Order: sequence, then structure tokens, then C-alpha cells
Amino acid sequence: MNAKDIANLHWFCQSVQSGGFAAASLQTKVSAPTLSRAVAHLEDKLGEKLIHRNAKQFQLTSAGEEYYQRFSGIFGQLDEQWQLLNNSQPMLTGDIHVSCPEPFADYFLQKLAISFMQQHPGVNVHITFASDTQRFFEDQIDLAVVTTPTQTPHLVQRRLFESPLSLAASPSYISTFGQPDSVEQLQQHHLLAGNTMPYWELKQDNRLLKVPVKPKYSVNSLRLTIQAAKAGVGICLLPSAVLDEFVKKGELAVILPEVHCPSGNAYIVWVDRKLISARVVAFRDSIFKHMENPNEFLSSIGQ
Repeated sequence: MNAKDIANLHWFCQSVQSGGFAAASLQTKVSAPTLSRAVAHLEDKLGEKLIHRNAKQFQLTSAGEEYYQRFSGIFGQLDEQWQLLNNSQPMLTGDIHVSCPEPFADYFLQKLAISFMQQHPGVNVHITFASDTQRFFEDQIDLAVVTTPTQTPHLVQRRLFESPLSLAASPSYISTFGQPDSVEQLQQHHLLAGNTMPYWELKQDNRLLKVPVKPKYSVNSLRLTIQAAKAGVGICLLPSAVLDEFVKKGELAVILPEVHCPSGNAYIVWVDRKLISARVVAFRDSIFKHMENPNEFLSSIGQ
């Protein structure tokens, strides 16, 4: 194996890691045609097809899967050692791209990002609003905060916090439409949805029931869901720590308090463990450190 073979193998692993030549080009700053040619040369050298590729497909062959599994970890270890050397440098520099739900930025992340940039003047933080990882590679995201576990390949995730949920509605909604006496009656009411959850899994009298969610109104924002609930649009699921504040103010009331609701979760997602820059590691760890009491963050949404 010569240096060119090693380079081609590296570009192959990078392309698989990113999910395609276009995405890998954004990550590596190498043109997509150059990456494609590198993989083609590697296939010629090995005498095996590694990737099925056309305008709409980028899929590993069985041989490609074996080569990726065998060599991606080696390149990852090399990168990790390189990063350790970089981490020893006194100054962090460069861009950090983060995606998260809007309330997370409003009530937590912006304050943390400003403080982080003050500590590390060479770092720039860019935040976009999203609650999933569908555009993680296209938008060159470094860290994503999501509310459902990611299904995107080649990403690593860790739970940031878990929060109990409760059913709630405004006094005006209850006055107009009444309130349900059972989980089954929820289907006769106006429901609010903040994401694409197809059903609510609720437990009443030791019975686990799935309530299909056909919302009267849906919006992918906790803040706007709360506003709609307060305006009397319908019944919603809210983090209990958030709801407590609105109950105290008389703006919302708990619906079916005896019903056990699921917990809401938030996760931090990043690309492969071995391929993460020192600045992203530092910012990610700062998020974990400052989220030691998630109820403090959640309750602030209700203030």
C-alpha cells in the first residue's frame, strides 16, 4: 500500500462517514468529483465495487462495508491523537454550528453561547432552529439538540435530560368544552401537538392506552404551543416543570391529573466520536455542565 492508496482509502471513509460525496466535500473542503475519483481509483486497485452510486443513491456494497468497518476506526484513532495535540493548544478558534428547538435557544443556549464566546474570542457560534437531525450533514451541523432519538447513520447521541409531562388546558377551554373524564374522551377534544408524535401513550388505572393525535393545531415550538393552549385552542402535553408556573398564575390547569403521562427527552447529537474538534467538544461539555438542573431551565420557560 502506497501513500496514494492510503489517501484514497481515507477519502472513501470520509465519504461514507458523511453519507455521500457532496456532504463529505463540505466537511473536508475537497471537491465531490475529487472524492468520487479517489474512490473509483481505490475500487480499481482492489478489484471490487465499494459503493453503489448514482444521482439518487449512495450505498455501500458488502465489500465496502467491510473496508469501512476495518479502516474507519484506524483513521478515527489517528484523528483522535491529532485532536489531543490540538486540545493542548491554549486557544480555541473556528465556527460551531448548532441546531436546536427554539425554546432551548431562547431560554438556555443563547446565554451559554455568549458566555462561551467571551471566554474563547476566536470561536464563532451559529444557531439554527430544528428539533431533528434530518439536515445535520447538509447544514454542516456540529451539535444538535433534539427531542426524539436520531435515526441518522454515523451520529452519536447522549441524553441531555428527561422531564415528566402533564396534560393541560386553559380555564377558558375548560369553560367552553368541558374537560375529559378519561383518556378515551381525549379523542373527542381539540388537541395541540408540538411535533410529529403520532399518538400519546398514557396510563390510567393500570391500563396503557395510545391516543391517536389528530391535532386541532400543531406547531413545532414549545413556546407557541403554550401560547395556543393559554389562548384556549385545546389540550396539550407540557413538561410538568413548565406547567407548574402557569398553573400558579391561573393561566393553565392540569387535565386528568391521575393519568401517568410519558416523559419528554432531549438529546445532544454529534458526528462520530473520533472526528470532533476541540472547540465542539468544549462547547458540548459546557452544555452538559450547565444543564445539571434541567427543571431550572424548563421552569424559566413559564416565567
